Amino acid sequence: MRRRFAFVRRDVNTYLRVIATRSVLVSIPRTLKICRDPDDNDILEAAIHGGAQYLVTRDDDLKRDLDLIHIARQQGLRVVSVAHFLAYLSRRRKRPRAGR
Repeated sequence: MRRRFAFVRRDVNTYLRVIATRSVLVSIPRTLKICRDPDDNDILEAAIHGGAQYLVTRDDDLKRDLDLIHIARQQGLRVVSVAHFLAYLSRRRKRPRAGR
């Protein structure tokens, strides 16, 4: 993060602490075998077993595999691009809150 984004050490440490406190460790049985890339099976399985709502990725194998997307949707998981997810977050931020 320091090299790629020029973050100072303090910001990197803060960011990593936030991730650590909000993360959920998930054990996966490694029974899912639907992805072309075997490593992607672990990513998908972790998202499903972790109860994620979104799997945000730049990986075209994950974003364009219709069978994978269908299975993920059945589990309540949406596979989306980074741009799609950022647009979603932007729309959520702009909505007026109830009662205001």
